[in-house]
Amino acid sequence: MSMSPQDVAVLIQREGSGASPETYDAANEPEDAVLKRTKLLSSVLETLKQQDPPSLEGIAKALGDGSRDVAWRLPYGDSGILEFFLDILASNEKQPHGVKVQALRVTGNSCADTDQNRARVVEGKYIVSFIKHLQDMSLVPYLIPVLYNVLVDYEPAQRLASESRLSSHLITLLQSPDRAAFSPLVTYFCKILALLITQDGEVAVADSETASVLLKLAISPDHSTDIEDFLALVSTAASYLANETFQERLLKSKQVDVFVKAFYIAHTQFDSELDDEDTAKELGQLCTSLLTTLADLTGNDAFPAHYSLESSVPQSLLKWLKEPHVILQSAACLALGNLSRSDQASTAFVQKYQAHLPLIAILSDPEIKDAQLLHSALSFLKNLAIPAQNKTFLGDLLEPVSVPRILTIDTLPQVQFSAVSLLRLLLVNCPDNVRRVVTPRTAEGEGSGKHTTVHDMISLFDRSDTEPTRLEAARSAATVCRVLHTAPTDEVLSGWTSESENTPSRDLFYAEHDLSQALSFLITQEKWPILKSEAWFVFALMSRSKDGAQVIVQVLAISGAMDALSYAVTGKTANDETPQIDGGAPEIPPAIPEELALEPQQVDPKQKANMAKVDRENCLVLCTEVVKNGETLKSEQGGQLRSLIRQGTELLGKKAEE
Repeated sequence: MSMSPQDVAVLIQREGSGASPETYDAANEPEDAVLKRTKLLSSVLETLKQQDPPSLEGIAKALGDGSRDVAWRLPYGDSGILEFFLDILASNEKQPHGVKVQALRVTGNSCADTDQNRARVVEGKYIVSFIKHLQDMSLVPYLIPVLYNVLVDYEPAQRLASESRLSSHLITLLQSPDRAAFSPLVTYFCKILALLITQDGEVAVADSETASVLLKLAISPDHSTDIEDFLALVSTAASYLANETFQERLLKSKQVDVFVKAFYIAHTQFDSELDDEDTAKELGQLCTSLLTTLADLTGNDAFPAHYSLESSVPQSLLKWLKEPHVILQSAACLALGNLSRSDQASTAFVQKYQAHLPLIAILSDPEIKDAQLLHSALSFLKNLAIPAQNKTFLGDLLEPVSVPRILTIDTLPQVQFSAVSLLRLLLVNCPDNVRRVVTPRTAEGEGSGKHTTVHDMISLFDRSDTEPTRLEAARSAATVCRVLHTAPTDEVLSGWTSESENTPSRDLFYAEHDLSQALSFLITQEKWPILKSEAWFVFALMSRSKDGAQVIVQVLAISGAMDALSYAVTGKTANDETPQIDGGAPEIPPAIPEELALEPQQVDPKQKANMAKVDRENCLVLCTEVVKNGETLKSEQGGQLRSLIRQGTELLGKKAEE
């Protein structure tokens, strides 16, 4: 029997649950409720099949209204009602607009949280017909929620939609002149795209402009002030940009400016104290994600080819360094640090753009205690400190209020490590900067009253229980010693003079700084052989002067140091040696054959196989010079050193003959 639209509406109302989607509970229904409703719909389906398109709309509307009742979802699918409307949407026959709208309502509501009906959509590949209807702008406001209901929490539908290039069609819509008509649905567009990017094949089929289109919308006046729209657009763009392919597309299309603008808005446009806790949490997660993407983009090897330092993106980042905004400053340090991986870029940042000035201001401000900002600034500066021509420009970092102050902040160990690492880089082969750290900070008073940054380095070494920090502090001390024994001491140690002027400045300096523990650490640690080799080279340089030799004598008195020296010379420790019996006059150290021509030589890290030979030669120079210059050398030490000279010389001679 044919049914009127009113008959259908009454049936749906009478036999429904009467509950809203939020309150409906299938557990409260009789066991045969679904089957009963499915049977009741058989006559409705027959009526539908008998209708011509113009008269179909009334019944379709009644069913569309009824589909809001959760209780009808499974019966619509089991009875064939859903498939009937899916076939209408897939048909090439012309259908009234109203019928298509109601067909979409039935589909969307029937598929909400109902995998059985979603499976019907996927099996019939009806998603393809949905995509076809996206060309009809009047249907877009209905299609988008339908697509979302079919795709959400249902991976087979997401896979089919991705394979059918749904994302490309959505991006086309978001670029269309008519997009204002469905602007309220932008969050649904984004939710769908966010589901699609989780599919393995999506990257290959998605529109290459996906990320930039979303970002441009996000920073547009229509969406940049609406927190929900902005979060949806930028979060989805970030999901696509998590893939390297889309990062490269953004770089090649020179759209990183758009990303940087979105990053800025995310951190400055919205009150950090948002009333809604969930929204605030989502914004925080987005900002974290954007920071990762910014690091990836600026760390991409292709970035410099598309953005020179004078271009908009690096210049925006440089401006962020001066913003009174901790996160922007930290982000700028991270990104600019990635851009300063070449000497050319680092030199330009310092000498042309003076990027170091706001960084010095950050490190010198005692009110700034944010660990991330301090660490980021120090990391950026470490890159800037590598080129030799930059070191003197960065000298103000060695003022007591800057990096030396941070060495004393024990509550931030990671920041402390970065600070002492930067300190060492600033000192390497830079007498001007070494002069800053060895010069006493107070003019009045002598002796123990003369505090220097070297004292801070030694103190950090003694206090720290973190091995990398201790290592960097020790390397910094060795770097100072190397400069003191290779550069004119009158210039470097200009702050060290005695009233009588009889005591050399280097003697005065060493008398006030006990470097033995820190220096011995470099040769007793076993993790980094190359650093041990660097230390032997510096010690060999130092031992050629009386003041330096006295320091080395103190170093060798530290537990484990003599064993390390013995191993470097002979390949075995001092404990493996036959005890030396000293008697009578001191033994004259055997001469090293002239043909061996030993001078302190720096080890080449690239020639690891040669390291042992260079270490032996440097240590032989050290032994010989300490015996000659070490005025405070104890007889036992002297005997050990002479024995090492003898054994080492024999070993070198054998090697030379081979």
